[in-house]
Amino acid sequence: MDQAHAASFRGVAFCHVPAEEPIRLERLVSLDGEDDRWNRPGQPTVYLATELPVAMAELARHLDVAGGDPPVRRRLLGLSLEIDNLLDLRREDVRRTLDGPALVEAFQDRDVARACAQAARERRANGLLVPSMAFLDQPSRANLVLFIDALGGDMAALVRAQHEGGVVEIRPAAMRG
Repeated sequence: MDQAHAASFRGVAFCHVPAEEPIRLERLVSLDGEDDRWNRPGQPTVYLATELPVAMAELARHLDVAGGDPPVRRRLLGLSLEIDNLLDLRREDVRRTLDGPALVEAFQDRDVARACAQAARERRANGLLVPSMAFLDQPSRANLVLFIDALGGDMAALVRAQHEGGVVEIRPAAMRG
């Protein structure tokens, strides 16, 4: 990987997990890739938000609830991480090196996002900093996409500390016309 384009993440990244279950970091790793934006099936990847509001917005984006459904309870979790050799796809010069799109809005297309992620994997990146689809108008708000296979395969080994962020309960309401 060209070190001129390398970025690092040092800090707390956030995610949400089922509130009623014990925290199991290995369950954060996505393997199926069917609906994932930045990985294909068989590519172990973790998606984290770089700030708590992004984690909340991403939770809302992915909820599939209807009026009358039971409440959804999720525990917010902060993970202290120090990750090097990332590519920051919010930067146009980095996107260009991967033959990526000029505008971050193009990442709404999963095929475009997956092609850039694959190019990053081939360059031996450990992951990506990517714009949050919930905040495309605010590119400084990002998600961290970690290629777990490039990072040794053990999510728990990457986490320096866990921080409890509380529980969110979303109560779907019936729509009124």
